[in-house]
Amino acid sequence: MELAGSMAERVPATQATLERLIALGYGLTYEAIVRGFGPYEALLDEIVALVGRGAAPGSPSGTRVLDVSCGVGTVAERLARRGWSVVAIDPIEHLVAVARRNHRDSGLSLSFHHLDAATGALPGAGTFDVVVSMHTLYWHPDPRALLAACRRALRPGGHALFLTYERPAHVRRIFTDVRARRGWLDAMRSLRWLVPTALFDLFRSVQPRYLSREQFRAALGEAGFEVLETRETFLAGISLVAWTRAAEDDEPSYR
Repeated sequence: MELAGSMAERVPATQATLERLIALGYGLTYEAIVRGFGPYEALLDEIVALVGRGAAPGSPSGTRVLDVSCGVGTVAERLARRGWSVVAIDPIEHLVAVARRNHRDSGLSLSFHHLDAATGALPGAGTFDVVVSMHTLYWHPDPRALLAACRRALRPGGHALFLTYERPAHVRRIFTDVRARRGWLDAMRSLRWLVPTALFDLFRSVQPRYLSREQFRAALGEAGFEVLETRETFLAGISLVAWTRAAEDDEPSYR
């Protein structure tokens, strides 16, 4: 499977509008789905720990983090609560509005911007210590441009954390995998995330993008990232996480 895949093809305007509405609806319900959900909380802890590796020395406020496709700001807020300065962006304007409303009184160094990293001018490009992109490659219509933008966002030697789905959220298969690894109770709990996610994928007309570990590493390397670590994560290893560093004296081979 090529990284760009069929998702890069142009779709009719009506279909694009429908896709946007579906994404909006899922984005607005996702926080309720994952709030207090054990596997997701563990994933957030994993992300925070990795970002901490790339934090600048000194005061936490001196570390600048960019959250790409932030949704309603769940991850961005968790990062900002560590004292880091977080800039969060998302291409869906209403999700950004919800994020601003939800976190406006948090007192955190946290700002939200309506922006697609692949097409817009990033605020503070070239100054971020860490970029975080959670499952954005899975759906973005121009993943190469997205990765190039993430690379440009980083200061020299900065780090980036990427998550991508390696396989679909097939309810029966993932339920069985979770049951084998963690037992019936955790398998039943996993349905809280599996069922709405599977329904979301069912109603989308585009083909989601699933990358093997080799494809994931190759795409990141082509974009100018040195892959320091990759591993399975989340429900029964449905996702891959890559911890990377901006390759020195290396620019992406595409724009």
